[in-house]
Amino acid sequence: MSYDDFFKDFMQDIYARSEAESDFSEVVFTERVCDFLVEQAVLENYTAASYKKKTMGIRVDAYDYSEESDALTLMITDFHSEPDSLTKTLITTVFKRVTKFFEKGLNRAFYQSLDESDAGFSLARDIYTFGSSGKLRKLRFILLSNAMLSRSVNDKISEHDIRGFPCSFDIWDLGRIQRIEESGKSREDIIVDFTSLMQHGLPCLPAFTGDGTYKSYLLAMPGSLVAELYDKYGERLLEQNVRTFLQFRGKVNKGMRNTIQNSPEMFFAYNNGITATAEEVTTTEMNGQISITSIKNFQIVNGGQTTASLFNTHRKNKADLSAVHVQAKLTVIPPEETENIVPKISEYANTQNKVSAADFFSNHPFHLRIEEISRRLWAPSSAGSLRETHWYYERVRGQYANAQTNLTPARKKEFLVVNPRKQMFIKTDLAKFQSSWDMKPHIVSLGAQKNFVKFAEAISKNWEKNEHEFNELYFKRLIAKAILFRTIDRFIMRQPWYGGYKANIVTYTVAKFSQMVRLTEKFLDLENIWKRQSITEEMEILLIAVAEAVNSVIQETPAGITNVTEWCKKELCWQNVQKISLDISTQVKDELITRTEKKHKDSDAKSVQKIDNGIMAQRFVLEKGALFWNQMIEWSKSNKIFSPKEQGLLQTASQIPLKIPSEKQALLLVGIEKKALEDGFTA
Repeated sequence: MSYDDFFKDFMQDIYARSEAESDFSEVVFTERVCDFLVEQAVLENYTAASYKKKTMGIRVDAYDYSEESDALTLMITDFHSEPDSLTKTLITTVFKRVTKFFEKGLNRAFYQSLDESDAGFSLARDIYTFGSSGKLRKLRFILLSNAMLSRSVNDKISEHDIRGFPCSFDIWDLGRIQRIEESGKSREDIIVDFTSLMQHGLPCLPAFTGDGTYKSYLLAMPGSLVAELYDKYGERLLEQNVRTFLQFRGKVNKGMRNTIQNSPEMFFAYNNGITATAEEVTTTEMNGQISITSIKNFQIVNGGQTTASLFNTHRKNKADLSAVHVQAKLTVIPPEETENIVPKISEYANTQNKVSAADFFSNHPFHLRIEEISRRLWAPSSAGSLRETHWYYERVRGQYANAQTNLTPARKKEFLVVNPRKQMFIKTDLAKFQSSWDMKPHIVSLGAQKNFVKFAEAISKNWEKNEHEFNELYFKRLIAKAILFRTIDRFIMRQPWYGGYKANIVTYTVAKFSQMVRLTEKFLDLENIWKRQSITEEMEILLIAVAEAVNSVIQETPAGITNVTEWCKKELCWQNVQKISLDISTQVKDELITRTEKKHKDSDAKSVQKIDNGIMAQRFVLEKGALFWNQMIEWSKSNKIFSPKEQGLLQTASQIPLKIPSEKQALLLVGIEKKALEDGFTA
């Protein structure tokens, strides 16, 4: 697709989100790209803060501060209403505005000159606080543009210092976004050039034989290299695994820290090391020594706590890592095998800190079921439309774009009508909708990834207890929560009292409304929202009032905390919001149902899901065919893992289509297949 065509499609989504009000299109564009960068793990989180002062030549549109790495990221937007080129002159001008904002922020007088309701006030105050207290180690400036980077421009801008702070610059133009979305990949490639970090590359020992095996390497990585890689690439190195993310978020292991500080030469002996994967590895050989010169898409799938200990002990305790080495096992996994192989590597490499059998990866049964329901369940036509649509769940990043890749223009138009972009949602969106309704706004405020980890833990436990709860009714209620969340998200910026912190206001408003409903000892009729595909006017009026009250309370930060965004991450902030006294209007009370009504609906939905499970299992067994089950019987003769009952079921399946297993038998056969695969069976 050409840039012009991609621009039109991309901007249609922006205009739809801003409801064609040009004043908000630029803000929506900033949030859309920042959300994309969170998905890409370029950002951990962000706060929208559009501040412009043309007379002073300063501007900023969003920011993010990481306490873990003492790094501040400032985003500035370059927005065009028509396809355009991003030239070197324009890049220099735009970056100058945001760097000037930072330089002014270092002066106390600047934030004191701003009104507290001003979008730039908190950021300016934080810049002064962080800069003067030593809590700022490095700066990153990101230019967000819907123009196309000119071919004559090198998108790599040299790093330099500003007022003594190391700075890096990055450009995310629409062309870069387009390349990722059309590549079918979930993330932009990470290419680690070891020759730029070590003179002859990273010495390694090949640990594989023959062409039919996965390539593996054993390494002794310098501790300083591990810390440097995390400092540069951050969470992008941990993306493949929830467990690793969880490990990194945990407290630094005291034993590791003591070893690093007091006996660094023993770290290699004491530590279990790192398990990593890559898509490609380039090596060179010199005097019989094989060294890795570059790695494509390096991922740490086990060893998050080791990485955390090295990074944080070096950064916070100023530990010398020159004598520290870490053992590492690196396996080259083709991209198409990532979804299947990486979770197993993680699961087998470490049984500690377990999230679930599959680490709540994209192929966890929960995600597969939500995806399956989202593809077949038609959402009722909304007001003003005669067309039913799908709420498209993107289980794996890039699915939505990939589904359109080879379509003709006419078929693509039809796809987008049936699966509108505004109804596409990803795993972190799902977690955000549900966690907000579950009254965990302080957890949601931690950021998409941290909230998802908490959500994953809860869902994994509930799935083990009763997977039948996750059915069509669950999906409809989930979408109702999505509609509620996104409706609030749309109207917030149009309110006269709004001055920033939209993301926090939205999740806290949903949570507060949920609390108000629970206090009535009734339940919101979420199925009615699903049927309408919108909330009622009366509910919107109530939610605006709730949002205004929430906005006031979250900005009343306690002594010692000046940053509203950081305050919203505290449970005490949520406790304060719960104290807001608001009544549900009579009209909205009519939209509530009793516990008995809800219980009947829940029971019926679980029964239907049990039937659906049986039908799907039967279809699965029949699609495998007699040959598959016969192969399993032959394999089992030398791998005696099946009980007599299981062997009998396999004999039945081996006679398809002469004999058709019942739904109950099919469910058992699905379990038998899983058992065989875990013991090494391959068809």
